[in-house]
Amino acid sequence: MMDRQTAAATIARIVGGTSGWIALGDFLDDWRRSTPGQRTGMIGNAPSWPDGEAQRWAALVAAAVDALASATEPRVPLPDWVRSRRTILPEPWFLTPGSAIRMHLLVDTPAPFSARNIFGGDRILSRV
Repeated sequence: MMDRQTAAATIARIVGGTSGWIALGDFLDDWRRSTPGQRTGMIGNAPSWPDGEAQRWAALVAAAVDALASATEPRVPLPDWVRSRRTILPEPWFLTPGSAIRMHLLVDTPAPFSARNIFGGDRILSRV
């Protein structure tokens, strides 16, 4: 059995210089190949919370965990770190640059992301 990339390891990879989209994509791939029991282990340990630009990515990882755990049957319980106020960005982050589609992003972004001030539409996790 292969080791699964945890949410904490995903954030650590981003802090270490890996592209946020690549690290998050690897986490998603492992999540989708995992059983509910393995998924609980992938999100259970609280990550070290980063500073600077990596905070955005850490909040995005928390939002992804929230969305994935809620959509899993049977549901995977959310760990406390995912509900922490530090996962809410102080300023909106629009994942698509430019203002032409901002209204679409504001309306169509799922709650786990918009609640954290992250806006990317309804296909954020389709495949990053």
